[in-house]
Amino acid sequence: MKGEITTGSIKIDRLRSKIIEGNIKIPPFQREFVWKQEQVIELLDSIIKDYPIGSILLWETKDDLPSKRNIGGFDLPNPTEDYPINYVLDGQQRVTSIFGVFCYDLENVENEEYDPSIFEILYDINQDTFISSSDINDAHINLPLRLIFDNFNFNKFIQEKNLSEEQTNKVVEVQSLFQNYELPLVTIKKRDKTEVGIIFERVNNTGTPLSTLDLMIAWTWIEDFHLKSKFEDIFETLEDKNFGNVKNKVVLQCISAIINQTTKTKSILELNPQDVRDNMDLLKASLEKAIDFLSTQFNCASYDFLPRVQQIVPLTYLFSRTNSVTIDQSKCLKKWFWRTSFSTRYSASTDQKMDDDVEFINLVLLNDFSGLNKYQTNLNLTQLENLKFSKSNSFVRAFLLLLAQQKPLDLTNGNIVDVGNALSQYNRKQYHHIFPRAFLKDKGLTNDQINKAVNFCILPATSNRLISDKDPSDYFINIIPQANLDTILESNLVPNEKDIYQNDDYDKFYTERAKVVFEKIKELSDE
Repeated sequence: MKGEITTGSIKIDRLRSKIIEGNIKIPPFQREFVWKQEQVIELLDSIIKDYPIGSILLWETKDDLPSKRNIGGFDLPNPTEDYPINYVLDGQQRVTSIFGVFCYDLENVENEEYDPSIFEILYDINQDTFISSSDINDAHINLPLRLIFDNFNFNKFIQEKNLSEEQTNKVVEVQSLFQNYELPLVTIKKRDKTEVGIIFERVNNTGTPLSTLDLMIAWTWIEDFHLKSKFEDIFETLEDKNFGNVKNKVVLQCISAIINQTTKTKSILELNPQDVRDNMDLLKASLEKAIDFLSTQFNCASYDFLPRVQQIVPLTYLFSRTNSVTIDQSKCLKKWFWRTSFSTRYSASTDQKMDDDVEFINLVLLNDFSGLNKYQTNLNLTQLENLKFSKSNSFVRAFLLLLAQQKPLDLTNGNIVDVGNALSQYNRKQYHHIFPRAFLKDKGLTNDQINKAVNFCILPATSNRLISDKDPSDYFINIIPQANLDTILESNLVPNEKDIYQNDDYDKFYTERAKVVFEKIKELSDE
């Protein structure tokens, strides 16, 4: 049956009643209430001035999801199991605020994660403004807003305060404005959980849309299993390995690949909750092995230097199927890594590309390496020559890992450079202009010309200071150890044609250096 999206409106008192009846619920994947009291007061001020406050998005379903029992600091009674249920997908902060402010006949809950007193708001009749209960002026007449829909006590308030006709008219007008205000509603009907997840991924309004992880937390929820805490445990491990910036979506793609060999969002949301719960430990162990493989085989000791985040997914899938790889499998995987690192493979249709990667891994596990043929680098020599040094560029990150593979020697003394330190976190001071910046500035070159990626090498900051103010024709002769010159230059993928440096020929340098690097890319990718 085709899904529906209906629009309408609901008055505040009806919204309140539906929440108490259990017809409108807040699902567990919703974030906690985070508004401050001034935001609640601004909402009330907008309502009384008849300003639009945005629509509430509901999902009507017969799926009985777990829901938050307490809303706005009030203990909701156990509802009768009437179906369907409307779950708040967007607008939780507004719904909670309205319910908390105007609720008057339910017991307040202790030990809430927020202070329910933020809903204790009054209308100062004398100043015609909303105030906090902590800001009451005893000389003024203050109407508690919880009385707005409690007609008996509202009228009692008017009598006890002995209000004048003008004051009475004012509070009655305030009551009328709240009682007649209608909140716009958008209700999704006849949609399954997968469709709701996809719809919500595409929600783009003033609020923060729920993520796929938020929805998965709801689908997998049972009393003794909380996906959120499992993810927190995984990310603590990732943080220890300098991969804490991996996105939640990537980890979900990993678990989907492990369970169903696909990474598409629709497939993620169709995962069997029990399968997800059963495979969380395998996911964590496989992710650790994938990151260890990246670190040991490519010196990728930090997420900052991973050329393509999508590379994590097939590697995690790989180590969910095996604890180790053979020499031949490792050789094939290295070629795959360099080919995907120096390509634009993941610039579009990334889910399908990762699904293809999973199929490739299945072949590798069978020692069938024919699948490697569909991967090719597509960075050409001209693009490499003109590549600007920027960590945000995936080709530059791949270039730095390529340099690290060569076990570079320090230009100033021939000692082995600690690439682990240079690649554990991004620090521009660990990367040196081979033709120094000051030298090229004096020649009138632009920043784009100076900061070509092929003009960089990995070099400790202390060594950098020794040569940063010198011409290449000076430091290539007087600082770099001449007895090991060729070895040092080769380890840094720097051309060894001495006339380049004797003549301070930058144009020839970056052209030749690009050729050396390009040849190394082709060598490692076996193309």
